[in-house]
Amino acid sequence: MSVYRHSMNRNSIYLKLSCYAGIAWLMVNNAGAASGAAMNVPSANPSMKEMLTDPEDGMLDMSEWLSQAKGFFPVPMIITEPAVGYGGGLTLIFIHDSIENRADEMKKRHPDGSIKRLPPPSVSGIFGLGTENGTWAAGGFHKGIWKEDTIRYTGVYAHIAPNYDFYGTPDSPLPMESIPVSFDSDVLFQQVVFRLGDSDFFAGTGYSYMNADAKLNTDRPLPPFLGNGAEITSASIPFILEYDSRDNMFTPDRGLNSYLQWSYFDEWLASDNRFDLVWFKNRYWHPVVENWVLGLRIDGEFSSGDIPFYMKPFVHLRGMPAMRRQGDHAITAEAELRWDFNPRWSAVGFAGAGWTSDDGLGGFGEAYPAGGFGLRYLFSKVYQLRAGIDVAFSEDESAFYITTGNAWKR
Repeated sequence: MSVYRHSMNRNSIYLKLSCYAGIAWLMVNNAGAASGAAMNVPSANPSMKEMLTDPEDGMLDMSEWLSQAKGFFPVPMIITEPAVGYGGGLTLIFIHDSIENRADEMKKRHPDGSIKRLPPPSVSGIFGLGTENGTWAAGGFHKGIWKEDTIRYTGVYAHIAPNYDFYGTPDSPLPMESIPVSFDSDVLFQQVVFRLGDSDFFAGTGYSYMNADAKLNTDRPLPPFLGNGAEITSASIPFILEYDSRDNMFTPDRGLNSYLQWSYFDEWLASDNRFDLVWFKNRYWHPVVENWVLGLRIDGEFSSGDIPFYMKPFVHLRGMPAMRRQGDHAITAEAELRWDFNPRWSAVGFAGAGWTSDDGLGGFGEAYPAGGFGLRYLFSKVYQLRAGIDVAFSEDESAFYITTGNAWKR
């Protein structure tokens, strides 16, 4: 689950890093927005032990803590992304209101009990992170939930400086195995989306700005399409349409989440290059038999125009380093099966493949597979928040991931 529910360019490495900061406020950003169970928050003024223990089974459970969380608190991050190496970071979050207070307020506004959903609280924060290969990032964000969750605003400013390897694209191979890239950028992102009536549809727009300096660290001759690197400003207006019928935003058991975005980059927006990025994200969950849930995912990312090499679409799969398989277009498909073998514990298995193309929609060639398995613990029965670890494999790499909520970040 992506906590920055925004649409900065997901086809560049800086979004991958932003997702790590997103883990820090995942547990409060969507809390209560997905299920009527959130209206029945636990009792007030518990002890610390009661806040972290389920009275029914005596196991660790964060439902009480999530319901009453308000004000400042720090959240650590663990980074295991193969493209940038191991690392960590810290986010300082400010929660503007608690879920419990929101529930009380909604009950007062709707004394007849006609409450369809509980709006999550607005959240602000600052973050910093670093990894073993010198990658680092720092910034701040605000997620505003207004008018009983009919308006959602996201604002982000960050300085992102990853180091990674560029491997070329299908029709633009490199004269060597890879090129080390040092990337340095300032990112500003603003987005607002509106709920359409009382439906599960959202539509909106915003503005994104990135001033990037990408250095190609090699003395060997480079292909013409790379030049000597890039110092480029990219700015766009995104147009967004989303449908979300998931029964839970943390770990869904059923429902559909579809997201479509067209980002228009042009000089009059302060962009150096004219290009377009279009992507769709589809995730579907359905219980197949008791205690077994199947998840299906298909994503497509498509570009046209004079797009910088570091913003080209790439295949997103666990076990495959970010930016490893790039092209003008990319498609990713994946399935995940979850078995709740215990009231608290679940096992997951997943497998998928990705394809890239530089030759239009008919040019997708070799499939790049990846898959793995994982273990989950139910940290909150009220909010159905599961977290754990995944171990994943591809022909390029093997890796493990700390997973909080849904593993399919957006």
